[in-house]
Amino acid sequence: MLANSLPSIANSHSSCTAQITSIQVAKANQESQTQRPQTDWQTITLPDHWHQRWPDYTGSAWYKIAWDYHCPQHQYEPITLVINSINMAGEIYLNDERLWQDKSLVEPLSRSWNMPRYWDLLPSTLKQGSNTLWIRVVGVATQDPGLGHVILATPEIAIPQYETFIYEQRVLNFFNLSFSLILGLIAFLVWLFRRQEKAFGWFALTSFCWVIIMSNIAIINPPFGLNTLQIARINIVMIFMHAICGCLYAWRFAHQRFPHIERTFLIGFIVVALSAILLPDTALTWFLLLTFICAVFINIANCISFPFIAYKVRQIEAYLLASVFVFFLFIVLHDAYLILSKSSTRAATVAYTAPLMTLFIAIILALRLAKNVKKIEKFNQTLAQNIVEARDELAVSLSTQHQLELENAKLQERIQLAHDLHDGLGGSLVRSMVTVDQSHVNLSNQQFLSMLKLLRDDLRQVIDSGSSTGAKVPDTPLLWGAPLRYRFSQLFDELDIASKWSFPESWQVQPSPLICLTLLRVAEEALTNILKHSQANSVHFSLSFSNDAKLILEIEDNGIGFNVEAVQTAGMSVGLRSMQTRLERLGGTLIIYSKVGKTTIKASLPI
Repeated sequence: MLANSLPSIANSHSSCTAQITSIQVAKANQESQTQRPQTDWQTITLPDHWHQRWPDYTGSAWYKIAWDYHCPQHQYEPITLVINSINMAGEIYLNDERLWQDKSLVEPLSRSWNMPRYWDLLPSTLKQGSNTLWIRVVGVATQDPGLGHVILATPEIAIPQYETFIYEQRVLNFFNLSFSLILGLIAFLVWLFRRQEKAFGWFALTSFCWVIIMSNIAIINPPFGLNTLQIARINIVMIFMHAICGCLYAWRFAHQRFPHIERTFLIGFIVVALSAILLPDTALTWFLLLTFICAVFINIANCISFPFIAYKVRQIEAYLLASVFVFFLFIVLHDAYLILSKSSTRAATVAYTAPLMTLFIAIILALRLAKNVKKIEKFNQTLAQNIVEARDELAVSLSTQHQLELENAKLQERIQLAHDLHDGLGGSLVRSMVTVDQSHVNLSNQQFLSMLKLLRDDLRQVIDSGSSTGAKVPDTPLLWGAPLRYRFSQLFDELDIASKWSFPESWQVQPSPLICLTLLRVAEEALTNILKHSQANSVHFSLSFSNDAKLILEIEDNGIGFNVEAVQTAGMSVGLRSMQTRLERLGGTLIIYSKVGKTTIKASLPI
């Protein structure tokens, strides 16, 4: 019996155990890939890659993992299943119940080959004794199909292993991808603004190629509906292009050109790109391998030859790059060996190189920028003098502008206070005057006292409304209009003026306190003008919502009317100007229509 290369281990603090007893694999039935095979099972160890067992096989394979679960009675504990790789996609069954499956098991396949996952297997789903884990893997021949490490253990043991897989297979790769993208963008911007810095342009292109290569490792779902082999074609072209651009940016850093070699690189890239597009799927195995070997050879040749180039040009930037390439030589050799030998016992080291590249680029940029320090210092002196002069002029200008703004703010406050006193306290005075004038008997002291209290309350309201942000919006339109209706209904009744009031039951959209206050002032001014001038015997007050989210206030009377245009042109009515100013300040409008027997004032405000 062959055991898993990462065997299950019983938790030393738990009496429950999980132990893999056998691992077998068989091809799926050609007629039905989803049915488990009955024969041809082969015993294996994990991780497993079936390209050596079944060359050029693309399709499904079933892995049967038999394992024992033992837990004392009344001490059942969950078991954690960890799988670090399913290449390319798959589904998992625990005994006969489906546990999980990839989003897509047909092309374009999901990509679980570099995505560790774990599941907590609850005691209620497990059997005391023998259990079976069925894993169906859908793979593509050229992409090293198979199943990675499988761990069955208590959470205390399995979760740390899962976190290690995540760190090595996801975190490091995303870290590398992010650094490459940032470095590429920085180099691209340097080249964009200084086209003569061609080395940065080639380095940006090298970084962007690496970003695409690392994205192939990081993505889980294929982009743009690409199938597995299409992604493989794109990836191998990017690997070859990355190797070529690596040479070119190194040579440009050293201010060197090799026209014949560069022309050969161009021809080689065109051949690889066209082959990736035109070759049939059956020829991809040798094409991918040959192109990868060529890319590795170009990288090795660059790492070996560049120290001689650096010695020839005798530039400090070239020396630094040469030392980095010597280090990269060992990384390239190590990782190329792992990939070509299909080894899964050791991890690739390329993900660890991003910080070193960051340091390298930072040093190169610093050295390049240091050459311009003297020019910058001279420019800074001139600039500092100009800044001092401009700052003095700006200070004078800002001081003058500040004084103007203060004066304007005071003027606006005075105008606002005048409008509030006219619309609020002035309206109350008019109502009191009408009450006294229309009374057929002398008013008592209590009645005069009530009028004065009303004037005092209106004055307080003017003061309190100076900041509408703290005001509270009434719960309903009816509550908003209740005080207004109460005040004017008494006056209308005493003057034999019939009044009709119409309010919606609720706010369709709750207005702001400032909108409520503005409409209240407009209503008070309009109703006060009716009392003073209209000689009407009927008034209709209406508050409603329009279809375009506006609050509409409409007041109509059957009085003698007035010439609206003449009054507005002459500027005789302070009340009309006050109403219009308040509404315009909030983006509203005021429409007045008047003739003998009908005057309508319509105010609208957007909510």
